[in-house]
Amino acid sequence: MKPLMSLALACFLIAPLAQAEERTADQLVASKTQADMTYRQLMELMGASLTMIQEGIVRENAELTKTAAQMILKHAAPNHNPWTIMADDDQAAFKQSLLSYDKVLDIEATNVVEAAVAGDWFGASSSAHALTNACIACHAMWKNKVDSTN
Repeated sequence: MKPLMSLALACFLIAPLAQAEERTADQLVASKTQADMTYRQLMELMGASLTMIQEGIVRENAELTKTAAQMILKHAAPNHNPWTIMADDDQAAFKQSLLSYDKVLDIEATNVVEAAVAGDWFGASSSAHALTNACIACHAMWKNKVDSTN
């Protein structure tokens, strides 16, 4: 549990840096193709992609691993602004988390692809582990703060 909290803290501390860059959460969402799905459905798709990455690594199937990682790298946006699932008081912090974790997901999914293509299955596994930890850390931070009325 300690590594998860460290990752969550690191991403939370990186968030102001991500926001200081030119991209905002609004711009991040706008840069994606909008799909007819909710944020929950997007997270289900991301989870399925993570499962596919892990299966590709276990089977040493570079194409499966790469295809699944590309699903994470090129995922669409939901049909609403993701932060609207949070109470008004939590939306600004959730936006910062989206920026921070999106950067971590991009880095680790890219690392998974590079390692799989090179046949470095231990490297791919290590990056998939970091990717999984980022997903779990974000969920641990936010899952109990979702506003069910939104």
